[in-house]
Amino acid sequence: MPKKIILSLIFVATVLLSSCQKEDNVPQTDYSIESNDYFQVISNYPNGWIKEAKHEDFQGYPDEEFEYYENGNLKSAKIYSSTYKHYLYMEVSRSEDNKPLWSKYYTREGDLWFETEYENGLASQKKVYSEKGTSVYSYENGDLVSVDFTRADNSGTSSTVFDKTAGTRTVTIKKDGETILEEVYPYTESTGATILTNNQVPLATPFSNTEGNYRQLNESFSTSPIWKHDADPIEEVNPFRYFFDPFHDHSIFATKFAVNTELYQSIIEQYPVTEDEVLVLNHKYKEGKSSFLPPSEERRSLTEEMEQDPSLFELKYGNEYAEEVYYGKIIFMIGALRNMPTGDKATKEIKKLARKKMDFILGGKDQLTAEEQEILDKVWFEVKFFSTLKSHRNGIVLNNNNDFNAVIKEYEDSESSIIQLEYAAFEHMYSEN
Repeated sequence: MPKKIILSLIFVATVLLSSCQKEDNVPQTDYSIESNDYFQVISNYPNGWIKEAKHEDFQGYPDEEFEYYENGNLKSAKIYSSTYKHYLYMEVSRSEDNKPLWSKYYTREGDLWFETEYENGLASQKKVYSEKGTSVYSYENGDLVSVDFTRADNSGTSSTVFDKTAGTRTVTIKKDGETILEEVYPYTESTGATILTNNQVPLATPFSNTEGNYRQLNESFSTSPIWKHDADPIEEVNPFRYFFDPFHDHSIFATKFAVNTELYQSIIEQYPVTEDEVLVLNHKYKEGKSSFLPPSEERRSLTEEMEQDPSLFELKYGNEYAEEVYYGKIIFMIGALRNMPTGDKATKEIKKLARKKMDFILGGKDQLTAEEQEILDKVWFEVKFFSTLKSHRNGIVLNNNNDFNAVIKEYEDSESSIIQLEYAAFEHMYSEN
């Protein structure tokens, strides 16, 4: 064999060997999921993804206990307060195809506060408990058809039946078995509509003229995708009912809003646990608002009625009335990660690719390469679109820009709807001053 050919082969072999040695010396990214001081993996699936796990605080109290299906969807979760005796305040159960089965929320004292049962991913019944009594919300195909309330001492009941076809809601109130009030109102609650806030019970309207003063707003607020430490959308999704004395506890999900804000409830029940930051985008559009102030004579008369028999007044009208009604639309998008690796290097790499995937879905440019998608597939990453439309209530999974454009068109073609009822307290309705 000629000397030059031998030398060439030796050179090639040397280069290949050197290349192999360099590759062997390059540390491989570790995508494994390991326990640490505050996060415990209880069991895994064969591919290494989490089956059961929990988060604990520095004192060893549970923060979150959860279980995933093998496909990465949430199976169940228990969420605890981190600020008040670590009580269990929320638990959810979901199907393998990510449909809600049931959820329960608890008070600080450990009592069941409200629970929801679902059929085919839509609410079928919701019960709200308090010292005042029990209210039962009934749904058909996800639409509210009735609300029935029974006082704790069984002395009084109220029933609101919604008829979407007729465009009406009928309120019937009984005391000691006798009907004391029965009225028919427009199907959609608006200014002047009343409620018992403890149990979220819609009641009779005592005002003779509830036409509000409408004012055009045309206000909008949007954010581009930003990383957040949890999936709590309280700043982006208006609570449907905002009471005079609202519940504030930003250390946990504002679960008080979950009773009446179905969009908010849907989001927090799908993402009660976040292993890392989540990508959040939102758009809120306020088209206008209607404001209501009862005439002074009517306020005075109702105040006198309330003072004469507070219990009867509350049974008929509750404790607050809708003072302002906002109309508009809301979008909320979330890019959530699950089965995140423990190592910082792997985490940063995954989050960078998740951001790139989200940007591609929104803009249709700079798609992930096959190699990048293979790395992102090592974790569970889902981008979901929510809006005030019923068809978007449980979220629409987005995989590409065409998916995004389709849901945006549905949203843009829809009409504005009521996005918030803001209430005033009856006890402050009239003042001599």
